[in-house]
Amino acid sequence: MAHIQFVDELVREYLLYRGFTSTVKAFDNDLKADKDKGFRVDKIIEQIMHYINTSDLNGLKEYWSHLDSLVFSKLEIHVQPAVRKIEYSLYKLYIVTASQSAGGVKNEKVAEFYVKMIPELQGQSEWKDWFILPFISKPEETPTFSMYYTRAWQDSVLVSLHNLLATVFQCMPQPTLTSYESDAALVKRLQDKLAVVSGKTQQQTAEKTSPIGHQSRLSQYSERLSGPLPLVDDFCAVPSEQLDSGVREAKGLRGLLRQMGGSPVMGRKSGRSQSQN
Repeated sequence: MAHIQFVDELVREYLLYRGFTSTVKAFDNDLKADKDKGFRVDKIIEQIMHYINTSDLNGLKEYWSHLDSLVFSKLEIHVQPAVRKIEYSLYKLYIVTASQSAGGVKNEKVAEFYVKMIPELQGQSEWKDWFILPFISKPEETPTFSMYYTRAWQDSVLVSLHNLLATVFQCMPQPTLTSYESDAALVKRLQDKLAVVSGKTQQQTAEKTSPIGHQSRLSQYSERLSGPLPLVDDFCAVPSEQLDSGVREAKGLRGLLRQMGGSPVMGRKSGRSQSQN
């Protein structure tokens, strides 16, 4: 949703144009404290990793609570288990990261986590084994926890979080101001398609009306005439009774001309025949 930043700039430009200086200052302060990071997934994950790497449990919980109330709580019920799984994976990543710092599993940040999170996690079956982690000297070498200390698992958590956020932000209903760019792109595509169709129509019209088009059609027709004639021509579609009436009509016209003798041709033929007689 990179277009959000562009819309922010448009809003700020408009406020400056209108002379709303106090509103601009408030707007800039809100942008600096924006927890949504302009709905940029990379920035949100960067903020979450900052809380994990600095062992800021309160910051992590508050930030996830903000995302939960803003986005995740509005998702359908069948999606909620996947959201909770990613949340718990982030907490496990927090413990693993904290246990690798000075003091190991005995450091105060690991102890703080269990003190604050026991009321929330003690009823979850997937957390049953994790309550013994502070009592293991090298959890990264035990079969129960070794997977969580690998780079592959840690990267998979971040990839899952990235995909979840990207999908949710893509499906969120957008305000009118942020959808103008996609609407303009759609109008542009439709105009381009209309121009292509209009160009093809004009070309076909020009071919039909141009002398070259007529010549090409005449040449095709002459080629058809010069070639061998089909065994059955187009007259086969004319009913036989129409042909018979046409023949009778032609014979009647010739007889009438002979009787009239008014035609110059018939007169000349008649004169020659009389002279010869």
